[in-house]
Amino acid sequence: MRNLILSLALSLGLTELFECGFALCAGKRKKALLLCVLVNLVTNPPVVLLHYLLGGGWALVVGLEAGAVLTEGWLYRCSGLYNRPFLFSLAANGLSFSLGLVIRFLL
Repeated sequence: MRNLILSLALSLGLTELFECGFALCAGKRKKALLLCVLVNLVTNPPVVLLHYLLGGGWALVVGLEAGAVLTEGWLYRCSGLYNRPFLFSLAANGLSFSLGLVIRFLL
């Protein structure tokens, strides 16, 4: 249980760092940046928890990440604060996922 909590916290922290950093680089400020934080709070913990509970595997990872991209894109679209919300979501998640793989490889 302790490993799960640590994994959830670490994943969320890194996701917030990478995706909100990406949002800042994309010129997002104030409400749009806050939305980025909140969207990741909604999507990251369920993705990490389901990955942990269902045992992983690339098919599961692809499905979970696709679900996160679509959910985040929809939330960004509903806000009206993002141009091309699904593309933003795909890019932010792609960056975050890729950097997570690099970190995992280095550890």
